[in-house]
Amino acid sequence: MAVLLLVGAAAMFVVGVITLSNSQEGEAVGVDPRPRVQFPVTPNALLVVADESGQLASVVVMTLLPEGQGGSIVTVPVNADVTAGFGPERRSVEVAFSTVDLAGFVPLVEEMLSITIQSAAVVDAAGLVAALPEIDALQLELPNDVIDTDGGGGVIATAGPQTFTLTEMADILAAIDDDAESDLSHPNDVAVWESLARTAPVAVPPEPVPMDDLGRPIAPTSVDELVTRLWQGEIEVRDLLVIPVLEGENPTQADVVLIDRRDSTLVFAQVSPGLVSTANLGLKVRIVANYSPDDLASASGLYDSTSDLVFELIGRLLFLSANVVSVDSAPSGVPLVTTIQVADERQLQATIDAVGSLLGEVDARVADTVLEGVDAEIILGMSYLEHEVGRASDVAPDESVPDTAADNSAPSETAPSSSDAPATVPADG
Repeated sequence: MAVLLLVGAAAMFVVGVITLSNSQEGEAVGVDPRPRVQFPVTPNALLVVADESGQLASVVVMTLLPEGQGGSIVTVPVNADVTAGFGPERRSVEVAFSTVDLAGFVPLVEEMLSITIQSAAVVDAAGLVAALPEIDALQLELPNDVIDTDGGGGVIATAGPQTFTLTEMADILAAIDDDAESDLSHPNDVAVWESLARTAPVAVPPEPVPMDDLGRPIAPTSVDELVTRLWQGEIEVRDLLVIPVLEGENPTQADVVLIDRRDSTLVFAQVSPGLVSTANLGLKVRIVANYSPDDLASASGLYDSTSDLVFELIGRLLFLSANVVSVDSAPSGVPLVTTIQVADERQLQATIDAVGSLLGEVDARVADTVLEGVDAEIILGMSYLEHEVGRASDVAPDESVPDTAADNSAPSETAPSSSDAPATVPADG
């Protein structure tokens, strides 16, 4: 029996060797001669402004431009639902902050916004003044009165145009009115951050950016360093679009709003594409929509801006469980026909099947250059506008039937004006 087993094993070994020698399966695995491109370094930092008792009063995400100076400040409502509408009950950002330390708070914000955050800090009003550059008094129009319950009580600033010092603006951001709804403080936060951003850049010409051996800007190692470099270039403040929570989905009647994922995806896919999370199971997609105002005019008034168009397309892709990781909407010319470029030839037909019906006429091909972290790049053309005009004309809404979806999804025309700015990511990635 032992001899038979040895003979059989030897025979199987020989057959296996011959089979593997003749097989072409797996040849050149991992060898791809195409050039590969990475997204630029655009680090994100979370800055929390707290009041004297340590309660969260204001929160923003700051992102540097690929050049390493200037960038964006994205304001986050303190009553945004940190669960993003999931889970058994709603919980606001400010409530979540009171239950965990900063290390536990950062992942909650990352999940809510679907981004990666490299650094975070909590500062009070004095700490914020120390972190910001020296700024002279500025004219600022407050949308609402500012009441600080714990900081002495009473109105510390009234609505309307006024002149504030940097210290006074920091006090506004750190103020909390325990008796008012959070929605009243957020417009003031946005106004203050917009006024502060207008003071940039503080150094002309800007200071040199530290570079690595490959000539790339070195990412800052702290929030203070990121803030310093942020104010060395132009800054754009972007406010996220929110939608109300349906009564049936808020059993505890918490004071919360939902951040519209379509808009947060649009904003961060523009300013920090390499750090957008890919929570969905589908394709990782980059959208290129380089329409000019004249191009959009051919769509019979369907879109007021390219951001409206991309906002709507992102919603459809998210519905199909795709991940939109990058958006380029700088008006630089569009092809006649929409092009889909896939990184992997084996995904070509599956990609066409998945998103082709959304886009109209398409030219699908394998990409000549691989963009790291992207499965498919959709370069929208004039054919997409024709497809959307035709789709809109085919849909005849019945005015007798109320739009029951209006409470759950904001129409494209309600997208915030801050998203209408050109993408900060260059067209080449």
